[in-house]
Amino acid sequence: MNKSTTPNANAASSPDDLGQQIDALRADLAKLVETLSDDTVEGISKAGQQLSQSGRDARDSATKTVLDHPLASVGIAAAVGLLLGLTLRKT
Repeated sequence: MNKSTTPNANAASSPDDLGQQIDALRADLAKLVETLSDDTVEGISKAGQQLSQSGRDARDSATKTVLDHPLASVGIAAAVGLLLGLTLRKT
């Protein structure tokens, strides 16, 4: 078997080689942090858009239900108000 040596495998690396390797590692880490940061911002942005859309859909659904059943909506609102009033009065 031939044993080949690579610059990374040399035990006696020169200080210049180590400095270059450290600089390369720093550059790689900076790229990694930038990529992770971009991915995180993109993910948060998408989640915010989905949350906004869900809120709009819920609002539209509630509005449609109230318009379709106005008397039931008033009755439910009155019942919830009465229950809250009784609960808060007792405490």
